[in-house]
Amino acid sequence: MNSDNTHSVKELLQNYVRKNGKQQLYAERVVIENWPQYVGEVCAKYSTCESIVNGVMRVRVTNAALRFEFMGQKTNILKRINADYAFPVVKDIVFF
Repeated sequence: MNSDNTHSVKELLQNYVRKNGKQQLYAERVVIENWPQYVGEVCAKYSTCESIVNGVMRVRVTNAALRFEFMGQKTNILKRINADYAFPVVKDIVFF
């Protein structure tokens, strides 16, 4: 195989996503998987990012005190998440 025609799986996936207009859907999936990186491993033990629908992220929090802290830090968490992308992936977060 010619080295000019070789591509990594990551490049192929990115090309497919871009050509088919699935950037938002792909970004949402990546955000859900990377939830522990945005809030830290300790906080992630007590919370689970369940879904993102129409730009609204739903996060289940098992600790009431942590839920209250998350609500106070919502703006900072949104900034951290959206800083990784050229477009806003998450517009709001609902903690329950």
